[in-house]
Amino acid sequence: MRPRDRRTWGWLPGRLRFRVLGLVDVLALWTLVAALTTAGAWWGLDTYRQHRDYCTADRELRRTGPGRECVGVTPKAYGFAPDLADVLGRIGSENQAARDSGKPVVSVAVVMPYTSREPGAAMSKELIRHSLQGAYIAQHAHNHGPATGDTAVQLLFANVGEDLSHWLPVTDALAARRGGEAPVVAAIGFPNSDDATLAAVRDGLGMARIPAVSAALSSRDMEHPYLFKVSPSTDQFVDALQRYVSANRVDRKNTFMIADDRDDNYVANLRRVFRREFGARYGITPDEVERRTETYQGIKGPARGTPQIFRRAVSAMCAVDARTVFLAGRDADLPPFLETIDRTSSCERAPDGEPLRILRVSTGRDPVTETAEMRRIAARNNIEIVTAAAVDAPRWRAAADGDDQVPKAFSRFTGSYDSFFPEEDPDALSDGYAVMYHDALTAVGTAVAAARDSDIDAVTHNDVYDELRRGSPLEHCAAGCVPGASGVFTFADESFGAAGDAGTERAAGLWPVCKPVPVVTFPEERHDRSPLYRTYQEPGENTCPPP
Repeated sequence: MRPRDRRTWGWLPGRLRFRVLGLVDVLALWTLVAALTTAGAWWGLDTYRQHRDYCTADRELRRTGPGRECVGVTPKAYGFAPDLADVLGRIGSENQAARDSGKPVVSVAVVMPYTSREPGAAMSKELIRHSLQGAYIAQHAHNHGPATGDTAVQLLFANVGEDLSHWLPVTDALAARRGGEAPVVAAIGFPNSDDATLAAVRDGLGMARIPAVSAALSSRDMEHPYLFKVSPSTDQFVDALQRYVSANRVDRKNTFMIADDRDDNYVANLRRVFRREFGARYGITPDEVERRTETYQGIKGPARGTPQIFRRAVSAMCAVDARTVFLAGRDADLPPFLETIDRTSSCERAPDGEPLRILRVSTGRDPVTETAEMRRIAARNNIEIVTAAAVDAPRWRAAADGDDQVPKAFSRFTGSYDSFFPEEDPDALSDGYAVMYHDALTAVGTAVAAARDSDIDAVTHNDVYDELRRGSPLEHCAAGCVPGASGVFTFADESFGAAGDAGTERAAGLWPVCKPVPVVTFPEERHDRSPLYRTYQEPGENTCPPP
């Protein structure tokens, strides 16, 4: 018998009868288990830390900022917001069809916000949805149309965040996609005249030589050799108002200007242009004794302002019995401005007298500014709102066949829109964003097709940039125009010394040539007999092709 063998110790409980070596074995086993458990926990925690900030398994979208927005670039229909499910799904399916088509595929990024949850967001939910719908119609038309070459277009969802500030990871991702099977050849979108927008082009896409085609920028400060604009500039919008005032009976003596004085690129540019174009000739001077200007703190994005922000400005305006008012602000500011007039007793005027005309500019006719309540307020206070716009969808829809002021491609666009999105409200096109995003992508698609017609096998971003600069409206677009739903156009190239409109500076950016600028009146639509304004076309001339 071995006395050190515990298995022979009868007095010891059975569960403790093991050899000393067995105890070492058990301890070693438990040590190993603990080590493996700890290593597994650390591996799992490290993996979680690496993936917790990503919205997708492929790490194309990453949660960023206090709002944890999913920022980045993806061709897949990610669920940014519930009301985008239909249009994102359509684009995602069209992207897959493009990749399966057997054609060469190029990618075009749609750079914009994809959510609108916080007050002051750059775009409302409706504008985001309408913009994507317009881009989808242009994508579908290109991929299935008879005259767009044999290259298919894939759209990339490029989310720069609600306030546009997360542009750097987006532009880096786009620059990295310039090669491969579906190279990035351009980017569209860029909805706001904002410093972040210019930085995204100047320090991002421009450095990578990727052309950016904005759907709605209008501030003349938004200029860069790689930034093309589908919208007329602020100068051109105000010039259209100038011609309207000259051609119609508008009070030019009892004038007033009310301007948003925020440090906002768009409104700051609009203030300067209004002062330059109307200024001293219309009594808009900095004279402190007979001051005819007032300011307010406006709203950016979908949030509506309150009547209180206009109280002082409206009181001053009505105190001098102003009949013509220049409103330098964003669309969201118009409803509270009208509500303030309606509540201010000193603004009451005889209904049969000269109306109070409010002159302003806008991308389209935002339904928010033309509600039944706004119509009643305008009628009750004898107000006429005169807006220079890029899109006049309500009138274009109602126009008779053969109306030479209605863009030729608009009817085809609306037919597609009604077919693809029958559940949308009848006024969904009124804000102009679906039309303008359609035209931005149509411009890129036209450039892609032109490059293919030039026997370029693999179209690149450089080819698209070159083609965007080559179009000309001369001889009924013999050299190529963009068949936009808002009218045919090409781009003014400053390197050729294109002259600006009468009374404006020489063109310093890539703005649309021959783009129509309809002038709209509300609540009553008065069909002006003056010629349709066309950008870069001199008064009295008829050099532009029909819209």
